[in-house]
Amino acid sequence: MGISYNELKYSILSEDDLTTLLQGFNFTPEEPRWTIVKYVVRDGDTIGKLCNRFKIPRTLILRLNALSPGSTLKQGEVLLLPELYG
Repeated sequence: MGISYNELKYSILSEDDLTTLLQGFNFTPEEPRWTIVKYVVRDGDTIGKLCNRFKIPRTLILRLNALSPGSTLKQGEVLLLPELYG
């Protein structure tokens, strides 16, 4: 499933979250393209570790998956994560 920059910006993220997410990516298109991928939680995964591993703001993981800030992850749980492409 693809999601546009504007859909991500206006539907899910704040401007600050989007800016944070885009840091570190070197892309040339005017509008980056996104896809949402399913990620199966592994033993020992935490929201913080996923943020660091995938360079995704914590707020984004929480919003995409309707999680509260204090949520803990369970092995085998499926999360939605954004992935930049193009």
